[in-house]
Amino acid sequence: MKKVFRGSLIGFVVIVVLSAVIYGLLGIYYMGGFPCFTWINGIYCTGKSVEEVNEELIRNSNYDGVAVLDNSGARLFVSATQTDMTIDYSDSLSGVFNERNPFYWGVNVFKNLAFTYEPTVTLNKDKLSEVISDWEIFVNPDDYECTIEKTSDGYSLENAFLTVPVADKVTDTVYEAMLQREDVVDLSTPEHEDCYKDVDLRGSDEEKVELFAKIDDIQSCNVSYMVDNEVVALDKSKASNFILTKKDYADALEEKASKVNPGLGKFIIDGVETSALPEEDKIKVIEGIVTDENGSPIISESKMYAFLKNIADTHNTAWMMEQYREGQSSTVIINDNRRGDGSVFDIASEFDFLKNEMMSGVVQPRQREFQLSKSAVIHDAVAELGKTYIEINMGDQMLYYYVDGDLSMQMPIVTGNINRGRGTPTGIYPVYNKRYHTNLVGVDYVSYVNYWLGVNKGVGIHDALWRNKFGEEIYKSDGSHGCINCPLETVEKLWEVVDVGTPVILYY
Repeated sequence: MKKVFRGSLIGFVVIVVLSAVIYGLLGIYYMGGFPCFTWINGIYCTGKSVEEVNEELIRNSNYDGVAVLDNSGARLFVSATQTDMTIDYSDSLSGVFNERNPFYWGVNVFKNLAFTYEPTVTLNKDKLSEVISDWEIFVNPDDYECTIEKTSDGYSLENAFLTVPVADKVTDTVYEAMLQREDVVDLSTPEHEDCYKDVDLRGSDEEKVELFAKIDDIQSCNVSYMVDNEVVALDKSKASNFILTKKDYADALEEKASKVNPGLGKFIIDGVETSALPEEDKIKVIEGIVTDENGSPIISESKMYAFLKNIADTHNTAWMMEQYREGQSSTVIINDNRRGDGSVFDIASEFDFLKNEMMSGVVQPRQREFQLSKSAVIHDAVAELGKTYIEINMGDQMLYYYVDGDLSMQMPIVTGNINRGRGTPTGIYPVYNKRYHTNLVGVDYVSYVNYWLGVNKGVGIHDALWRNKFGEEIYKSDGSHGCINCPLETVEKLWEVVDVGTPVILYY
């Protein structure tokens, strides 16, 4: 028993001694490298020297450079090689290496020796500054001057203020970004606003600046016209067109007073109306804009009137009928006259209002109801027309028949001769009778017609075999005595389906 015990003891001591020797030898081995189970930035470092790990970490860093974005959208890539950039982990690695105890490797088996370290980054700031300064975003403010430009939003003063990048600030920002190995620097973000400065260029051309101030007062009248159920804004894009330009000057000199357009031959300069446009040797042309000798812009009253007339022309009874059919409105306005004037608005009074506004120079946002003509009559389309009716657009010389809101039939027509005072009456009337094969008797005529739909007293819809052409502007010189003349083949179809009592709306 004693021999067995002694043998076991000797074996145990031998094993302990051998283990100690092996542990010590491994400790000696780890004196030249990192301890076992050491990971740095994802790299297994056991047994490796500082130099070996440093080289491997540098290879894995893979930093090419930084993309710099300007607030204008311009882009510059600054590469690491352009700035002599170096990346080195030696300082951090040496700290870890020197603090380790190689004979504690056995303890490290049970520890998590995973480390993350940032490298020491260096780059040549002077070379970086050279790369940055060559970027095309850097401009000389002296190369710019104020200009007055016509845009879709009216006139604008361009280059009054120029936002320019500051090279030193941009260089500092990119330098710090590269030290942190950032991939992108967006200079347009608020954190980099100090990379830019505003340069006031208004002193470069005071004449243009002063002219723009006067132009902006004119184009900023900002009236919102309420037209039926729609708003039409007289904003800068429209009011700027009132200002006389060089290309319009020759035509403006030839303008003569007219009852059709009361603005012809009249102008507003410095709030004063005049019919005497300055001659060419008395004007100045600045950025294509005509001014008087004092540099004041000239407002064309004919262009003001044309703007108002366009509102009236595009919001006539035909437009209101479309609005009614689309369910956008329940009323229709008709100009109650036989002279062929289809405007339901009082353009003359609106012109006087706008002219006074332009002369007063008052600039404040406001709304205004577009004034109706004294002869305009408002009709309740829902009650008077319904969904089945005959529509006679005498301005276009067309007749339309709607059934349950859908167009069922249309045809060209000839209405009353407006030049002889025989214009067809306007308004909404029901078909009061239907006749077949009848004579129409007037003071100086007897006309046979096949189909007749009575509309208003002696005025009706009928065929006219004596005509071989319909539509266009025949009614102005060779129109009827007041009736609505139609082609035989289409009015026959209309006569067959229309009932007495069907509403008929007539308008110019």
